[in-house]
Amino acid sequence: MKTIIIDDEKNIREGLCILLKAHPEINIVAQANDIKEAKTQIENLKPELVFLDIKLKNSTGFNLLDNLDYKEFKLIFITAYNEYAVKAFKYNAFDYLLKPIDPSELNETLHRLKNQEITYKEQANLSKDNKALNRIVIKTAKQIFLIDLDDIVRCESDEGYTKIYLNTGKNIISAKTLKEYNKLLPESTFIRVHQSHLVNVTYIKEYLREGKLKLENNILIPVSTRKRNEINKRLNS
Repeated sequence: MKTIIIDDEKNIREGLCILLKAHPEINIVAQANDIKEAKTQIENLKPELVFLDIKLKNSTGFNLLDNLDYKEFKLIFITAYNEYAVKAFKYNAFDYLLKPIDPSELNETLHRLKNQEITYKEQANLSKDNKALNRIVIKTAKQIFLIDLDDIVRCESDEGYTKIYLNTGKNIISAKTLKEYNKLLPESTFIRVHQSHLVNVTYIKEYLREGKLKLENNILIPVSTRKRNEINKRLNS
C-alpha cells in the first residue's frame, strides 16, 4: 500500500516510520512537512494511504484536502488535538490517532485497514450504481458497510450526520447528510416525509390523522405539513 506521511515535525515522521516497519504491507513512498510539498507528492505519486497531521505550520491538513484533485486514498489523521475529531470524519477519515501515537492503536487501525473488504474505488463505483445493484455503501468513522436497500427502514438527520435504521434493529451513523441520502436512495422506495426523516415506504404501516406515520415496528415518524398531501397520494395510489 503506497503511503505518504505528512507532518511538520520531523521526529513524528521518523517515529511513525519506525512503527510502520512492523507492517510490511505499508510502503512509505514519500514524506512532506508542508501543504505545497504534500500536494505535489499526492498528485504525482497517487498514494493509497495518507497519514496527515491537522496543524501544518501556517495552515491545516483540511486546507490540503480541500485543494486536492486526487483523493482516492484512505486517510488517517494524526494530531495532538482531539477537538478536530468531528470535522476530521466529515472528510471521510478512516481513523484519527492522537499524538503521541500509541503503537497498539496504530496496529488496530492498520489491522482494520488491511481487512477492509471494500476499497475506495469500489465504494465510488457502487455508489454510482446504487439503483441497479439495490445496494448502498455506507461509510462510518470506523467501517464501510454494503447494505441492501430493502434492509433500510428509515434515515434520520442528526446534527449534520445521518442515523440509518436497519430492519435488524441495528443503526449506523454516517457522516453524509440526510440531503445526500435523499439523492442517493431511489424515489420509488424512499420518501422524504420531514426535514429530518427519510422513510422506506415498504415499512409504513399506516398514516395517522395527526400527521404521523406509524412504521411496522410501531415507531411514529412526524410528517411535515407540506408533505401530507404527497404522502396521502403516495400511500393511496
